[in-house]
Amino acid sequence: MLSQEQADQLIEMLKESASEKVFEWQQNRYQEELFVAVESEKFKFVLSLKRNPYEIRLNLRTRDKNIGLARIDNAKYHPNPDGTELRNTPHIHWFKEGYDQLAWAEPIDWYDTTKPIATLERFLNEVHARFRHGMQLWIV
Repeated sequence: MLSQEQADQLIEMLKESASEKVFEWQQNRYQEELFVAVESEKFKFVLSLKRNPYEIRLNLRTRDKNIGLARIDNAKYHPNPDGTELRNTPHIHWFKEGYDQLAWAEPIDWYDTTKPIATLERFLNEVHARFRHGMQLWIV
């Protein structure tokens, strides 16, 4: 398991997509993209993406041990381990040492299903990642 300090360092690392192409985000399709830390290619990450007109789900995890670092969703209800609750608000989950499955979440005001690229860009900014060759939205 990671320490909080290690997880924070992984989140703070600048990450770039490994693909040599423009990322094409397709609606109603689960996609995964490989990201590599700029300062050391030994650190690899997987970004899972899914969107439809009602939901955007983004999840960044380590590739080697499959440890979740950050995830956004708009579940109607999320209880935090300390007893606080999030209701009817989009939120971001962060790695917290000692807890599995990204158990902790905090509300966000930048999640917008009508603006999926803006939501994705903000998430990428939060986790210090970028698509090297840009991205485009596919509406099918």
